[in-house]
Amino acid sequence: MNLLPQPWEIRTKEGIYAIRRGCLILTEYGKEKEERFAAGLLAKEIALVLGLDIQILPVDKMEDEKGIRLCCKGQGDPESYELIITDDHISLTAADAAGVLYGVQTLRQLIREYGADIPCMDIIDRPAIAVRGYNHDVTRGRIPTLDELKRIADTCSFYKINQLQLNVEHSYLFRGESEVWRGSTPLTAGEITELDDYCRQRHIDLVPCLASFGHLYELLRSRSYKEYCELEVDVNEPFYFISRMDHHTVDVTNPGSYKLITGRIREYMNLFSSKYFNICADETFDLGKGKSRDKVEQEGAKEVYIKFLKSLCDYVISCGKIPMYWGDIIIEKPDIINQLPREGICLNWEYDPNVKEDNLKKLAATGAPNIYVCPGVQSWNHLINNHKDAYANISGMCANAHKYHVQGVLNTDWGDLGHIGHPEFSTVGLIYGAAFSWNDSILSEEECDRRISLIQYGDRSGRLMETLREFGDCECMIWWHFVQYKEEMQKNGTAKVNFFMDAAMADSAADKIVKSGYLVEDLYKELHLANADTKKVINSYILMARGQELVGRVFMTMRRIAGETDGGASENAMLLAAELEKWFMDYKELWRSVSKESELYRLSDVIFWYADRLRDYTL
Repeated sequence: MNLLPQPWEIRTKEGIYAIRRGCLILTEYGKEKEERFAAGLLAKEIALVLGLDIQILPVDKMEDEKGIRLCCKGQGDPESYELIITDDHISLTAADAAGVLYGVQTLRQLIREYGADIPCMDIIDRPAIAVRGYNHDVTRGRIPTLDELKRIADTCSFYKINQLQLNVEHSYLFRGESEVWRGSTPLTAGEITELDDYCRQRHIDLVPCLASFGHLYELLRSRSYKEYCELEVDVNEPFYFISRMDHHTVDVTNPGSYKLITGRIREYMNLFSSKYFNICADETFDLGKGKSRDKVEQEGAKEVYIKFLKSLCDYVISCGKIPMYWGDIIIEKPDIINQLPREGICLNWEYDPNVKEDNLKKLAATGAPNIYVCPGVQSWNHLINNHKDAYANISGMCANAHKYHVQGVLNTDWGDLGHIGHPEFSTVGLIYGAAFSWNDSILSEEECDRRISLIQYGDRSGRLMETLREFGDCECMIWWHFVQYKEEMQKNGTAKVNFFMDAAMADSAADKIVKSGYLVEDLYKELHLANADTKKVINSYILMARGQELVGRVFMTMRRIAGETDGGASENAMLLAAELEKWFMDYKELWRSVSKESELYRLSDVIFWYADRLRDYTL
């Protein structure tokens, strides 16, 4: 039986329940609000998979009714449900409306596996961790369309994720900040409120997530707001991706900084129904290096940090909300967390595949009552997510979450340096986080990937993920280094290619490119077996595998042309430049299928710079 997340208890029985024409989905009269949305999802699933038009019928009493019964009993553990399948009816009884939805999601997966004849069984299920979240970056180059954000919400709901955050620095249309967001296509109030309603119907808490201390490059380098930056700002300096990741930090000594940040918080907060607000406050590495140097020398960096963070937490609480904040600065001196409001939530992130529990252990030892662990889907700086590393990181972090009985898991998907990766590729990591936070039994990588192949992609062989996860081993160089080399050349007029791709990396690149080619051929062979949605996913992997290969070939060619390796250029640089540009034409089409125009032009600058350098070397 292939289910994700794995239910807590499954008892199989003899017989089947046969879904046939005339079957009814039954809801309790008077409880349509709790049950009807989930019933509608189930009816759509049956229509999609079986082609049957199933009616939804409210009834006074269900005990003697045959069909598929959905019942919200209003008592029991939150989000729990029991799914009892006999040969003459299916009974779904849940503690609350969320439990009804999650029971229906399990039933949808059973229909995908077994079709019209569902084996008889009893499923008793409940979540191990109360909050199972997903944080999606919408601010570092790529801003999804509303339809794409709804797709992400639907995927979250299908796998029983109950919290969604959209990481924002400057990509919302704040009033009075046109200079800040003018270079992109920001999210609007209407889009946020529509998404909030959409998520709430799916029992997803859409939590506002807004940079409020560090990571404010676009805001603090503007002419309008540069005075609030910790460091002096040259507003005429060209844009650089690496600079945007340099953690532009608010000047805490400027009395206007608090007013600026709390004003942004209030404006953004009003769009959301959630009782939480993530103020971020991470990677404030500039603190004490500029305008606050004297204050930091007198009081200490952590003390200055915690005072400003506390002022923001207190403001959020005064607005009737519960603050969240990233824990990377606090973990350096964990006891300072006791200076913050007890209701606040510390978000302990770690992205290394070799997960340790040291930081979580330190935070737990402080007695902080509210901690989330935050793994990552390993999307950032890759054209194709590294699914192997994602599995290792997410499974390890979730195991620690269960061990230390934390309140939540917030899985993260970042978009460093333009968000080059395709958002759909993060679905795999999203599912890992959903599965391992719902149930403390961690499935093996092979077993989890087999189920993802079947459930998410409709691959009856169960082997599609075997191919997709191998692309992580075919990467010749990461996107960060590809961008960094360009920007160092533009800033300094010089950079050694060998620093970014040395001889050993170049030697292995050829083998990786060959392996990628074999994997792509395997995907082509899968296309005629896949459904329409999976065909799109497969073709996206094929396209991005081509881009991954081109990044490696470009750098190998530049090494040879620059004389940093023996043998000279082994391929025609002019033709390679043309290949890169033609690939980018297809990439832009893929981008626009799920994202606003956003900062696509900045990625164009990177790709065309390399194409021009290849031609310059040739001429």
